[in-house]
Amino acid sequence: MPDNNTQRREMRFTEEELQFIKGVFKGNEKLLKLLRKVFLPEYDPLAPIGQTVDLWTAIPFKQMTPEQAYIHMLARQDLIQHVESQLLQIQILSNLPTETEDERKARLKKDSTQ
Repeated sequence: MPDNNTQRREMRFTEEELQFIKGVFKGNEKLLKLLRKVFLPEYDPLAPIGQTVDLWTAIPFKQMTPEQAYIHMLARQDLIQHVESQLLQIQILSNLPTETEDERKARLKKDSTQ
């Protein structure tokens, strides 16, 4: 079995997809907040990405059994955390440094001589 250093890991996104993410989202926090507003419409659109407060307080818990209310709250919490983490991932990916072909060749050449 090959060790971890020789195994090639595939990223979730292709290089083309990463370039698209960078082109669309880099420095574009307004777009990320708009997406959050689309997926979590009750959230405060002015809150920074990853720092939202749950504003969905009009849930009819009094009409639910304790078990139903608990399951409902866990599902809502998971959904909110998932959307926020995906928006944060897009923000992080959009700000990754881009390496030009010449920089990549220079780095590979330098790595091969060490």
